[in-house]
Amino acid sequence: MTLTHATAALSELAAAVSCDVVYPDHPDYDLLRRVWNADIDRLPAAIVRCRDAQDVSDALRWCVGNGVPLTVRGGGHNLAGTAVADGAVLIDTALLDGVAFDLEAGTVTVGAGCRWGDVDRAAQPYDLAVPAGVVSHTGVAGLTLGGGFGYLARMHGATVDHVVEIEVVVADGRILTANADENPDLFWALKGAGHNFGIATRFTFRTVPLPGLATVRQALFPASDRTAIMRHFREWGLDAPGNIGTYLRLLRAPEYWSQIPAEHRGQPILSLATVFYGDPADEPAATAGMFALGTPIYESLRTMPHVTLQHATDDEFRYGISHYWKHLFLQDFSDAAIDTVIEMSDAYTGRALNSSAHIAHQVMCPFEIIAGRRTPRDSSNDSTAGVGAPFGANIGADWEYPGEKAPLVAWAKRFDEALAPYKAGTYINFTSVAGDEAVARAVYGGKYERLVAVKRAYDPANVFSRGLVDLSPAAGELA
Repeated sequence: MTLTHATAALSELAAAVSCDVVYPDHPDYDLLRRVWNADIDRLPAAIVRCRDAQDVSDALRWCVGNGVPLTVRGGGHNLAGTAVADGAVLIDTALLDGVAFDLEAGTVTVGAGCRWGDVDRAAQPYDLAVPAGVVSHTGVAGLTLGGGFGYLARMHGATVDHVVEIEVVVADGRILTANADENPDLFWALKGAGHNFGIATRFTFRTVPLPGLATVRQALFPASDRTAIMRHFREWGLDAPGNIGTYLRLLRAPEYWSQIPAEHRGQPILSLATVFYGDPADEPAATAGMFALGTPIYESLRTMPHVTLQHATDDEFRYGISHYWKHLFLQDFSDAAIDTVIEMSDAYTGRALNSSAHIAHQVMCPFEIIAGRRTPRDSSNDSTAGVGAPFGANIGADWEYPGEKAPLVAWAKRFDEALAPYKAGTYINFTSVAGDEAVARAVYGGKYERLVAVKRAYDPANVFSRGLVDLSPAAGELA
């Protein structure tokens, strides 16, 4: 069937599924088609509001049978906006939002439509957590399928390290269980490159005990201190105990930041923060070494439950802002790389967008770098690439109005090119533009050929062609 005929037949989709189908004339259509990155504005032909895996299977079978392209939305939070495409059917899993704990087994089962805030809030009464991201409205599915890391990563590893099982609907409509014993090849692939192999409908995670309160110490330093502090950060941050995360950001202080001396407003500054888990009384001695250099122009200290920290940057990363990011993993943060970072950060042409930046340590900014650990993370049991590297850095271009976009995107690309000599991979969840086979090879390296083989086994026709990279069998065979 041609796409023209398929489009004409879209009215039949509602009869093929037992859940609601939202068409463009529905009052909820505009709300349901929106994704987190406001730069994405696409018009799906229909939105299927699935309630369970069978609804997902029925919608998928109808699309494949009628030659209609499809996309999948969990949280709709990835930068590239792959959840929605013009003229495609959007299979929406948002209503699969159950969270159920098995305290005896030490696991939690989570619907693919959940956001991480749903899990965090449900886990807190049990003093449990699942290591995840740092924004509560991020979708569980998207973050997990790309690897997942956040505040608890230095203690407990990536999100995929805690996945026990995934229920997934594959290209032929079968509802499969993927774990270490059933469909283990698919299970491996889903944990890091999972946007390409099917529609995840349910996850089971091993939980970890909450490691106590989180104490966030932040200090802002003038531009003159940046080089010395960044050199100190690259050593101290990696060697810090596992219960301490270290975060460094370069930005231009907004003119309206009355909390800093007037001479630093509108000027380049450095933001340094640690997140300490444990007894707050132990925090000052534990983090003092990181703040030993320079004289801060502003300092703050807050202690909060983990679930509060997980919500603390929601406003900074709120819906309605447009983004174009470049992410890079670094094995080292050399003096030359530091000089490049300062030069390119100072060349940022964007505006400060967040008046509430000091509710926590994180602000939307041109450049941020997070310290991991010196010991490499074992990624042999998953398809991730780079997650767990010594340093993870992000170049961020963020704007509100269309006219601001072009120079900011151009700046981000220049910055990324300038850091190319120091780059050792990228985090797939921070990809701003869906990539081709070349990008897939660059991201997944030595795991690429195995991923293509799994793709051939479970999706030979490349039904899930709108992932963040191209893993279709044809791409691998043409190489």
